[in-house]
Amino acid sequence: MPMPKSFPGKTKPVASRFGSVIANVMSIGARALGYIIYGVLLMIYRRDPRMIALFGGVFALIGLGIWLLLR
Repeated sequence: MPMPKSFPGKTKPVASRFGSVIANVMSIGARALGYIIYGVLLMIYRRDPRMIALFGGVFALIGLGIWLLLR
């Protein structure tokens, strides 16, 4: 017996669960990015050169690690 077509607005439960997981992960990522941007702007506003250098160094090391892995 063939599977009946779904009605408009109806989705499969597995697909909606997967979509909600993706939405939650993206929400957490957006919040983390917001905190990082807030921290960078606050450091620039306060003109703390040691923290700016530390933050920049951490991002440089992460970027270098990604570059070495993908190379």
